[in-house]
Amino acid sequence: METPIVKLSNKDLDTVYEPSEDSFLLIDALEADLETFKSQKSQLCLEIGSGSGIVITALAAALKKYNGAYFCAIDLNPNACKVTKETSIANSTNIDVIQMDLTNNIYARGIFDIILFNPPYVVTESLEVLDERLISKTWAGGKEGREVMERLFENIPKLLSDNGYFYLVVIKENDPEYIIQIFKDLDMKGEVVMDRKVRGEHLHILRFKKTGQN
Repeated sequence: METPIVKLSNKDLDTVYEPSEDSFLLIDALEADLETFKSQKSQLCLEIGSGSGIVITALAAALKKYNGAYFCAIDLNPNACKVTKETSIANSTNIDVIQMDLTNNIYARGIFDIILFNPPYVVTESLEVLDERLISKTWAGGKEGREVMERLFENIPKLLSDNGYFYLVVIKENDPEYIIQIFKDLDMKGEVVMDRKVRGEHLHILRFKKTGQN
């Protein structure tokens, strides 16, 4: 998978998360599973909190000539939505971009073959999660760094297709094994598929699928 071209102005950087090691590690994890996506003919792909759009665009560029898949990106930040669309166009992909808070306004059930989420995971005070500054919402994760991501978890089994995969970026402080147990209670199997230590963070990519899936 090629890394997409992303152009962020100084104004964009005031509110939009700049692609970093967590973004690149998630792309690497998707690349490792690319043949699986092709063989399963993954059709509907969703990124939650797309930021610059680098990850969903990389996936769209890799799959567009194989599966005729549909790609959708959502973000709470209107500026991130704008940048994601610009990134998609600059890299000759077609991604629908919708402004919303997590998946609050998605009612379709069991249809997404790939769901991606690089959440705000930094451990902070709970009040920082409520900070109105858009850039703060890209990193402030609250207690254990899980306050934002845990709002989403119970919706994932409802949104994911029977053969679908959910990818989640976390750090060691989020307690990956605890998160895997949360999903086990939701009848989903999870594992660490990739990890990397960078600048004082130990990043993990967790991949989940429904129990009973091969």
